[in-house]
Amino acid sequence: MAMTRRAHSRLLAYLFLWVAVVVMGQQALLAQATASGNIAGVITDPTGAAVVGASVTITNTATNAARKTVTTSAGEYRFDLLPVGNYVLQVENSGFSPAQVKGLQLLVGTTVTVNVPLKTGGVSQTVEVTAGNQLVDTEKTDVSTAVTPKQIQDLPLNGRDFANLAILAPGVKQVDSYDPTKNRYAVYAVNGSTGRNTNTTVNGVDNKDNTVGGAVMQLPLEAVEEFNISPNRFSAANGRSEGAALNVVTKSGSNQYHGNAEYWWTGAAMDANESRHWSVVQIPERAVSTPAQ
Repeated sequence: MAMTRRAHSRLLAYLFLWVAVVVMGQQALLAQATASGNIAGVITDPTGAAVVGASVTITNTATNAARKTVTTSAGEYRFDLLPVGNYVLQVENSGFSPAQVKGLQLLVGTTVTVNVPLKTGGVSQTVEVTAGNQLVDTEKTDVSTAVTPKQIQDLPLNGRDFANLAILAPGVKQVDSYDPTKNRYAVYAVNGSTGRNTNTTVNGVDNKDNTVGGAVMQLPLEAVEEFNISPNRFSAANGRSEGAALNVVTKSGSNQYHGNAEYWWTGAAMDANESRHWSVVQIPERAVSTPAQ
């Protein structure tokens, strides 16, 4: 009987351990949403042939953080899991002039394809290649809309809710809060839904209210770098709902000091038909004056 009880206890311990591993594994998978981007391409010579073993360096212009790799036998290179931001690509190889590609903007959840043709020449000559039309995401399979840092900074917003820009995506509109106990940000509806069937991730971490749906943590506009909204056909890594997936990336530090200030003002002299009027001024970036809904 003692052996039976011991075996039973051991079996329960193993079962408890197995359940814990499964639950922790599921939580880890939920936290692995995309919070970065990729840059890839092919390096070729003047004849169009692949350049093998070329040194490729990608540098973040805000932090000067750099990563290096070499091209494969097919002349291909790839940088995965890069933080979103602006980059400069440098390519060097013996017998060719160094090439530099500037103006690379990497958005969340995208793969930027940059093919660089090298020219024969000396080391002292550097060929600058503008990004231009080379920024093509050839690996994109979802239907999504990227809201860039410039749009977040420049477009006027009523209420300072960054997710109001989600209406830039087809099929998306603003709706009233579905939770009467609190005001929420990122309240929007997709394709006629109520707005509760959306999944929000922040820097790859799940931010969904499992009780009433929608987002949990509130983010100020100044904290958001950019975001991507997928009304449908989004990856399983970015959403676990039948509505939409909102993928948010917050701002990070850089080598330059930066900040923001706001001034809120209301005045009866600006009212029309007894409706309230508010004005927001961002210093020094931009001044915005917008009537409330």
